[in-house]
Amino acid sequence: YDRVLASIEGEGGVAESTRAELAAKAFAHTAAYDAAISAYLSRDGDAAFPRYLTLPFERAYGLRYGENPHQAGAFYVERSAPSGSLARAESLGAGGKELSFNNLVDVEAALDCVREFEGPAAVVVKHTNPCGVALGDSIEVAYQRAREADPLSAFGGIVALNRDVDERTAKVLAETFIECVVAPRFDEAALAVLRAKKNLRVLATGAWLDASHASLQY
Repeated sequence: YDRVLASIEGEGGVAESTRAELAAKAFAHTAAYDAAISAYLSRDGDAAFPRYLTLPFERAYGLRYGENPHQAGAFYVERSAPSGSLARAESLGAGGKELSFNNLVDVEAALDCVREFEGPAAVVVKHTNPCGVALGDSIEVAYQRAREADPLSAFGGIVALNRDVDERTAKVLAETFIECVVAPRFDEAALAVLRAKKNLRVLATGAWLDASHASLQY
């Protein structure tokens, strides 16, 4: 309202570009509302799999490239995505490159795997395949063991951890070139270490979804 009012008072009306932007936003909102009603009314006794499933997405950011370098890509977020999911993960500013489609596929695979464990666990994924999975008394030890399972494949891989990352763990992570690390949280000392790695992306999920979390794959 403030933006529209300022435009009316300052320019005598609302610019066509602003009207088009707000119209798109309004129809996206009502479309999402209609989709929710349609799914609810067509549950047929099964709330998880309604007869009609219309999924509203919003573009979050562009990708470095699609599945291959000559293809374009963008990352869309489902509006109802829960906290703790990849859709809600926060990029903490490390790394000089945008994520690619393949990075996101690998991050999701690593997260799905590491969520299977209750104790401190680490997973290293390369091209959607886990090349190292390990437990430890601490997340630092778990990652060291996961990396040493196949150190050659760990180079340039994706790392997922199910515990918060401290400075000691960050220093171990920094010993090897990895594309991205995802964990619930990173303390400031850990971020200082990881941000010094030029091409490392850091994602924090915040809330944590364990193995009992149910989600649709499509």
